[in-house]
Amino acid sequence: MTETRILVIDDEPVSGRAVRERLPLTAIRPLLPRTASRVCREIQSDDYDLALIDVMMPGISGIDLISRIHERDPETVCIIITGYATVELAVTAIKKGAYDFLTKPFTTDDLLLVVHQGMERRRLSLEARRLQKIEEEAQKLAAEKARLEELDRAKVAFIRLVTHELQAPISAISTYSRSPAE
Repeated sequence: MTETRILVIDDEPVSGRAVRERLPLTAIRPLLPRTASRVCREIQSDDYDLALIDVMMPGISGIDLISRIHERDPETVCIIITGYATVELAVTAIKKGAYDFLTKPFTTDDLLLVVHQGMERRRLSLEARRLQKIEEEAQKLAAEKARLEELDRAKVAFIRLVTHELQAPISAISTYSRSPAE
C-alpha cells in the first residue's frame, strides 16, 4: 500500500506537529507559510493526496488555495481547518471545492475520521476516473471492431463480385479451348 501524502498548510507550527503525531502512518509535510508566493510554489511543486488548509494565513486565504491545489491535481482532497468556524465560511469552502471542514481544536478521532473519509473519496474518485478511461477505450475498440467488420463485409462482397464477373469469361475461354479447332 502506498503512503498517504498529506500537506498541512497552517501558519501555526503546532498544527503541523499535532497532525503528524495523530497520523503517524502517513507522509505529512507541514508547510508554514511565511509568504503567499511560497505556499503557491510549494503546492505546485509536488503531489499530495490530501491537504489540511488553515483559512486565515498571512497574505492568502486558505479558501483561495483550494483552486490552486486542484489545478495541480483535481483529485487532491482539501479539508479546511480553522478556529473561526461559521456556517457561511463552511458553505463558501465547500462551494470552492473543499471536501470537508474541521474546526480547531479537533480531536484525534475527528481528524482520523475526516482524513479516512477524504482518502476514501479520493480512492473512489480515482477509480471512477480509471473506469471512465476504460469505458472510453472500450467504446473506441467497439467502433474500430465495427469498422473492421464493415471492411470485411466489403471485402467479401468484392470477392463475390469479382468471382461472378470472371465466371462468364472463364467459362467462355474454357468452352472455346475444349471445342475442336476448325
